Amino acid sequence: MTQEAKLIKLLTRKQGCTSVDIAKCLPSVSPHRRISDLKDKGWTILKKKRDDGLTTYFGKPPKK
Repeated sequence: MTQEAKLIKLLTRKQGCTSVDIAKCLPSVSPHRRISDLKDKGWTILKKKRDDGLTTYFGKPPKK
């Protein structure tokens, strides 16, 4: 499974994912760059700030 496929799986989960979740799952040290790659491909990335200071990311695929 590619890094992009793993990230898509994380972003489309009901609970979303944090950058910590992404770093644990991907062998990438720059999870925000992978998110940026998806944005360039037309994905909508939603952010929600949590009470503990972390940001949860949610992804919506591009409309066809």
